[in-house]
Amino acid sequence: MKIVNKKNQLIKAKAFIKKDFVIEISYKMAFIIGIVGTIFPVLTYFFVGKLMHNYNPVALQKYGTDYFSFTLVGIAFTTYFTLAVQNFSISMRRAQMAGCLEAILSSQTNPKSVVFMSSLYSFISNGIILFFIFITAGLFLNFSFAQINIISTFVVFIFSFATFISLGIFSAAGTILFKQGDPFGFIFGALSSLLGGAVFPISVLPNWIKPISSIIPITYSLDALRLSILQGYSINMLLSQLIILAFAACILFPASLYFFQWAVEKGKREGTLMQY
Repeated sequence: MKIVNKKNQLIKAKAFIKKDFVIEISYKMAFIIGIVGTIFPVLTYFFVGKLMHNYNPVALQKYGTDYFSFTLVGIAFTTYFTLAVQNFSISMRRAQMAGCLEAILSSQTNPKSVVFMSSLYSFISNGIILFFIFITAGLFLNFSFAQINIISTFVVFIFSFATFISLGIFSAAGTILFKQGDPFGFIFGALSSLLGGAVFPISVLPNWIKPISSIIPITYSLDALRLSILQGYSINMLLSQLIILAFAACILFPASLYFFQWAVEKGKREGTLMQY
């Protein structure tokens, strides 16, 4: 029975991915612009890095590299993790606007499985874009992979991804509850770029703001990713960041699933799932 269930889940997951792929490529111009548009922010920071070529800030010495490499890792992964948070909410919002959210969440498929499957294609496509950004930077913008520790980078990414998936489920629940103006996605998007160290080290922040940065998961994700990619840090050298990310995932993931289930049940009781 378990094997049959797993097979059914796999079939459903493939169906969700195929559906979203067909929808995306049906808008060919938007598809192309979306890919090409990811390069322009990278180019912006590349030329900013050129401007700072002869300037070696103390705040960057921990990462032993130039500003462009520091920022590339920051904006690339911040963009991906932000999308990981927003994907769930976007999927729920799209279903609301199409008038099929209630039908989807009331089907035989578990609502928790629905929210995961509805975002699978976005995770895959955005992962390809992330890879594209780094390959382009390596080929044309002198970004170096010479120091990268692939194993520790992969482990940090998985731990980070689990954390941000949890935040994404909170965001999806917020969309079900509030329809528009999801507070969870907004808070993460605003705080991660400004206080998480996406484009500048958090050490340059005022002392009264730094404690806020210390409770934002992406602060530890970006720090560990930069050290593993740019400095070759091993897993043992990144244990403190990994422990924090693992703790955050262990707390947030079950809490997000419970909150999402509660939001769905509340919507069913009040008959608000069809509203948008």
